[in-house]
Amino acid sequence: MMTTNTTSETESVRAAAERLVTAMRYVATDNAYVAKARAGRLTDDDIAALVRLENATLDNVTGCIALAAGRFPNTPAMDFLLDLGQMVGTDRRNIRAGAAAYGTALEEIPGQRLESVAYGYMGFINWLCLNADPAAIALVAHADIALWHEACVILTPALQKHAGLPTEVVDYFAGYQERPTEVLDQALEIVAGEVAEGRQDLQQTVGTARLMEDHLAAFWRAAGR
Repeated sequence: MMTTNTTSETESVRAAAERLVTAMRYVATDNAYVAKARAGRLTDDDIAALVRLENATLDNVTGCIALAAGRFPNTPAMDFLLDLGQMVGTDRRNIRAGAAAYGTALEEIPGQRLESVAYGYMGFINWLCLNADPAAIALVAHADIALWHEACVILTPALQKHAGLPTEVVDYFAGYQERPTEVLDQALEIVAGEVAEGRQDLQQTVGTARLMEDHLAAFWRAAGR
């Protein structure tokens, strides 16, 4: 049975996570790329750039999630990271299928539409998985997934209306229209458990998670150029 302290920590963690998502929403869902989607002005090049960037991102974070799981053997954090790795692995297969159907060059070296700054986000996730504590990793995962879900809710209708777009591309983004509540709650349980046991300070954990803000902004800037 969940103790009173753990229940209190869960409520505090959930409130902190909601504030974190709100604070970063301007870079994830109120950016120029998403605004262009809202207005129905996405071009084929815009969509190809996002597909290629998402593919590159998932290619480079899958392995480090598995390494992170190995850092915390026989713990709830390990179970969460293994589940997260499976989810990301499925996403990776799906985005590659969408890219192939769209004729996107998956292995293309980033050029004028994918600047090297965009890959800073992957570097951040790699650093996080190899160095950060379970609470920080879980809170970043929660914020990242929650914000991606919100972006996909906006993007999907625009993609559905885009003439000639392969079903595989639309399906990838449509898959995140429904909020993935189970994995989001699982992430917050990890954070709450670490805080309740005194292993992590919630404010420090939030501070680490805020480091992703600039990297999210870089991702969307790269997609929209």
